[in-house]
Amino acid sequence: MRDPERITDAMRSSLLLSVLLVSPLVQTARGANPLDVELLSEQRSIHAGEAFCLGLHLRHPAGHHSYWKHPGIVGLATQVEWELPSGIVAGDVQWPAPEVVRMAAYDTQGYQGETLLLIPMTAAANLTAKTVTLTAKVSWMCCGTICNPALKVPFVVTLPVGDSVVPDPATHALFAKFRAWVPKPDPAWRIAVKREQGLIVLTLQSPPRNPLPKTAEGIRFFTADGQVDSSQKQTVEVQSDGLIKMSLAVSEFSPPHPVTLPGVVVLPAAWQGEGRGQLEINPAY
Repeated sequence: MRDPERITDAMRSSLLLSVLLVSPLVQTARGANPLDVELLSEQRSIHAGEAFCLGLHLRHPAGHHSYWKHPGIVGLATQVEWELPSGIVAGDVQWPAPEVVRMAAYDTQGYQGETLLLIPMTAAANLTAKTVTLTAKVSWMCCGTICNPALKVPFVVTLPVGDSVVPDPATHALFAKFRAWVPKPDPAWRIAVKREQGLIVLTLQSPPRNPLPKTAEGIRFFTADGQVDSSQKQTVEVQSDGLIKMSLAVSEFSPPHPVTLPGVVVLPAAWQGEGRGQLEINPAY
């Protein structure tokens, strides 16, 4: 049975605002909302038949945050709806690894400071237009002591279609920085998951290339589907052979019959060695 105290006022408010947000707030979102949002391109020009990349550059003022693709126990993820010309296709958002952000009395999953949500794009081989105008309608929730919603705020980029893809030196470093923070699988890690005594037990065996000893400090799992309660303590043990054992609380909002555990494990610098600090995982039960 669900404990009604666990369903916070913040969650009720976020869900209600997402449904009832009215046009005057949308019209003033650029000026009134504390989150600074900009749609950027990694390229100055694009070419038919080749890929390019756009990014939503999010800059949060001190004391504010927005949310990852799964916000955790409270919050709303940033969402993008596209208006694209024929011949241009948008891929899925590539999300940099999140961090723990505090909303009221709850730990959630999101971003503070600066981040860049990367969106891979493809231009069709038969694209004949000389320029393309790409419109993103972006919705987000930026929270500090209160939450500030924005719904379907339009951002526009117009790019020339040339003889080749031309990188933009003004944005290259920014895209490279946050692309490195997008989690990817690493087959060198051996990963397993099971249910045990009402908890999710996740184990990760570090690759032999990573030197020992290690520390449990800074290791964190971020749930991609809500199975794990983002606000409950994560118990992390490190064994002498480099095995990480994580005991994770099951969320009351978990999918009822999951067959895998999708998410991201963030590792501190001491664990990275030649590998990544952000592991995308999806082990089967």
